[in-house]
Amino acid sequence: MVAPEKKIADKEGKQVLNPAFEEWEARDQHTLSFLFASVSRDILSHIAKSKTAQAAWAKIEAMFASQTRARAVNLRIALANTKKGNLSATEYFTKMKGFSDEMAAAGRSITDDELVEYILTGLPAEYESLVTSLVTRVESVTLDELYAQLLNFETRINLVHGGEQTSANLAGRGGGSGSNRGRGSPRGRGRGPPSTGGRGRAQGSSTNSQQRGGFNNNKKHDKPICQVCDKEGHTALHCWYRFDENYTDEKVGAAASSSYNSDNNWYTDTGASDHITSELEKLAVREKYNGGDQIHTASGTGMAISHIGQSMITTPSRNLLLNNVLHVPEAHKNLISVHRFTSDNSAFMEFHPNYFLVKDLDTKKILLKGPCRHGLYPLPSTSAIKQAFTASKPSLSRWHERLGHPASPVVRQIVSNNELPCTSDSSHEYVCDACQQAKAHQLPYPISTSESSAPLDLVFSDV
Repeated sequence: MVAPEKKIADKEGKQVLNPAFEEWEARDQHTLSFLFASVSRDILSHIAKSKTAQAAWAKIEAMFASQTRARAVNLRIALANTKKGNLSATEYFTKMKGFSDEMAAAGRSITDDELVEYILTGLPAEYESLVTSLVTRVESVTLDELYAQLLNFETRINLVHGGEQTSANLAGRGGGSGSNRGRGSPRGRGRGPPSTGGRGRAQGSSTNSQQRGGFNNNKKHDKPICQVCDKEGHTALHCWYRFDENYTDEKVGAAASSSYNSDNNWYTDTGASDHITSELEKLAVREKYNGGDQIHTASGTGMAISHIGQSMITTPSRNLLLNNVLHVPEAHKNLISVHRFTSDNSAFMEFHPNYFLVKDLDTKKILLKGPCRHGLYPLPSTSAIKQAFTASKPSLSRWHERLGHPASPVVRQIVSNNELPCTSDSSHEYVCDACQQAKAHQLPYPISTSESSAPLDLVFSDV
């Protein structure tokens, strides 16, 4: 804003201070103070004596105008010469993006396509396949897509070369002591260099030390370890104790302290106010919990609630429901509140020294029986509940559905030839609604209520 006259003449012709100038001066000094507070100390020393904001801004512009071109040239050279080297993909991308942002601040911004070209140019030879795939694309590559591709390719390289790096690290640890037995050529165990032609000891040679560390370090991992008995030489599929429930129960009890977090059984707890689980997959129906409540243990530690849902326990008599189950990721055990369980299922529990029973509240019928293991009462898994079903005789229509909805003669022939149990006579005719609807080409038209009384009116016709 142009500064108005500092003084003007009043009605009597005297020179007085212009109110407009006072207002302009107040705004100008406010802007000037804002500039003083915004610049660095070095720049402030050059503009400290400026009386107006325009004078300060002119000095700042004069200071940096001469540096803009040189700065842009240096940044462009840095973009062209920067290589990835030992930098990670994130560090390299951030560095190149910083150069681009500095050029934009200097008034010489570059496009995203140019920055992509600079980034691809600085990649090493091991990224050649990625560079080729991106360069040969018809559509342009965005910066976000390029960053994602670099991260994925770097992860892939680390996975592929991870084994080689491990071998190199092991080779570097093989000491050079003369008392160490040498393992030279990979063709034979304990062989020296090919020129010696026999067994030998490493005489302080770094080559022999590296060869000693590089080979046969994985000998002990050649044999599989059984997941049931923890012995080498066989897998769980061929383990002698695979179907021995007593052995597996004892092993679970002995390893309870070491595998505390991996226990996925439901444990009845008379002191729990709610059902608690740390496994989200146990909840058949679930939703996100947005409340602020926490689960407090006996020690007073608070654990956050992530989800709330429902689960079900299958029994031969009927299914037992677990309502309002709290998903607590930090929990170590899956707990069933006895109070909520008995209330929701109209049942009661009997706890005995070696087992416990779940009985119907009205009929006193036993719904579920579980063991006592190491002082706890876990609910038996669904797979452990043994139940027998009587043979049923499906109807002809049910066989029609089970066999994939074939024609009626085909169903009757299959049932009669294979002597399949059937409740109805094979000659009985039946109608399948699904087949009728699937074979219908079009639904019938509705009855029209329109009437035509003049030319060019709507005429309804069921063709």
